[in-house]
Amino acid sequence: MLAAAAIGLILGLRHAFEPDHLAAVSTLATRETRLWPAARLGLAWGVGHTATVGIVALLIIALGIRLPESLWPLAELVVAGLLVLLGSVVVWRYARGRWHLHVHSHQSSVPHVHLHSHASATDHEHAHAPADTRRSLGFGIAHGLAGSGAVVALLVAAAPDGATRIAHFAAFGLGTIVGMLAVSVTLAALVRMASARGAQWATGIHVGAALASVIAGFALAGQVIASR
Repeated sequence: MLAAAAIGLILGLRHAFEPDHLAAVSTLATRETRLWPAARLGLAWGVGHTATVGIVALLIIALGIRLPESLWPLAELVVAGLLVLLGSVVVWRYARGRWHLHVHSHQSSVPHVHLHSHASATDHEHAHAPADTRRSLGFGIAHGLAGSGAVVALLVAAAPDGATRIAHFAAFGLGTIVGMLAVSVTLAALVRMASARGAQWATGIHVGAALASVIAGFALAGQVIASR
């Protein structure tokens, strides 16, 4: 059981660093220079992913329900479409001048950087937008469905009994959450350091993450289509 849990933890950490996962969270996390809101994004993604995989594992392993094989590539294509959409919206907004990053200060505050729009006003009298945890949670749920088929197959292959499967899955979920938490906090810290050199550096990271999301989406879709 300990061996299965250790393997699950390592695989969960690795799973968080897969390109499509990084692309989805980086587009959101690079909007943040505050570490706690960025951490919430990573936690939301990891919780959503783990919840979906857990539900699928329950249906297949515990209840013996057979899900159609065509579900998995369809879920992958949905994730690919979401990646392209998420990145394209960011690039489109920047291209139209709707959103940007630059150094400014509110009343009685030190200069800082965050993403905002001047579409309706040119001043900076606005509140900080909250971290988009709901969107991150949604992406985690979608990614969990897309990858849950392989994860459940691994649970069956690696664990000889129910208790070991539970330990393996729990450790896998924990590893995924910790991994994505580390990713989101690291990205926010990177944006914070870049903003100290100038807002254009932070802007470049955010737009670059959006472009990477689009590329990852097309690559994932091409991989799914080529494998069929």
